[in-house]
Amino acid sequence: MNNQAIFCVTENGIEIAKKINEKISSDVFVIEKFNKNFGISFTSLKEIINENFKKYKYLVFIMATGIVTRIIAPHILKKDVDPAVISIDEQGNFVIPLLSGHLGGANNQSKKIANIINSIPVITTATDVSGKIAVDTLAENLNCKLDSLESAKKVTSLILQNKEISIDLPKNIEVNNKNAEGIILITNKINIEITKIIPQNICVGIGCKKGTKVEDLEMFVNEVFNNFNLNIESIKNLNSCWVKQEEEGLLKLSKLINRKINFFSKEEIEKFENLIEEKSDFVKNTIGVYGVSEPCAYLGSNRKGKFLVKKIKKQGMTLSLFEEE
Repeated sequence: MNNQAIFCVTENGIEIAKKINEKISSDVFVIEKFNKNFGISFTSLKEIINENFKKYKYLVFIMATGIVTRIIAPHILKKDVDPAVISIDEQGNFVIPLLSGHLGGANNQSKKIANIINSIPVITTATDVSGKIAVDTLAENLNCKLDSLESAKKVTSLILQNKEISIDLPKNIEVNNKNAEGIILITNKINIEITKIIPQNICVGIGCKKGTKVEDLEMFVNEVFNNFNLNIESIKNLNSCWVKQEEEGLLKLSKLINRKINFFSKEEIEKFENLIEEKSDFVKNTIGVYGVSEPCAYLGSNRKGKFLVKKIKKQGMTLSLFEEE
């Protein structure tokens, strides 16, 4: 499944969808009466949105903005969970980000689409029209998660008021250096708005004995993250071996923390068994590899970075943490 869905209800809308789909691979939904062997047919726009609103990162509607507003209204929750919603008029003159312009990426995606179909992106967010950057935009650009929407709003408000905001680094510190454990702030101000964005760059390799409960797995993960002063929100994904694809505790943990879980094959793990410091003959005799958590954490990453935790064991569970650069 693609991360963008396009919905169209007219013949001209279908032609616009085709142009977009050539450059940005999308799942295209076409109203049945105009569908000529292109895309996925639907008969009720309300029903198809009910089924797909939460499934895609970007929802692109080629139809009147009023229709789009009414059809998505029952599904809107808050900006850090809502998908990006974009509206394009039936003639393809304007591309309008309606929802999640910053955090969801609707503004940037609208600019890309406008460039493809040679139209005008209509950006209305205050920071963009004033030539400034919002905190949630910064978080999106850095592929990070906001710690607090409220504090981000306060700092963004200060930016809009032309107040001085600092992102200060000592001269001997680079952006890609280690995460700081603390900050020294030199100021004569009494009240200072501070916000935090959390990089989602920790790949978790995890193994467990059969039948391990999700409660025990959750407690183990939280314990390790707390011990290493790591935010649980920094988890990028969970990673385990092929024999655990049906392990109920791991699948429930994935849903509980809302992170994807990857399962790697024996052949994939064997390529990186050199990462295992403490090889287990028992595991080797049981499933054919010397360990699970270290190579799986590495396999789930972009292969650039370092291990924060090679392997921690507890009551039949193992955990490895790989931090991407």
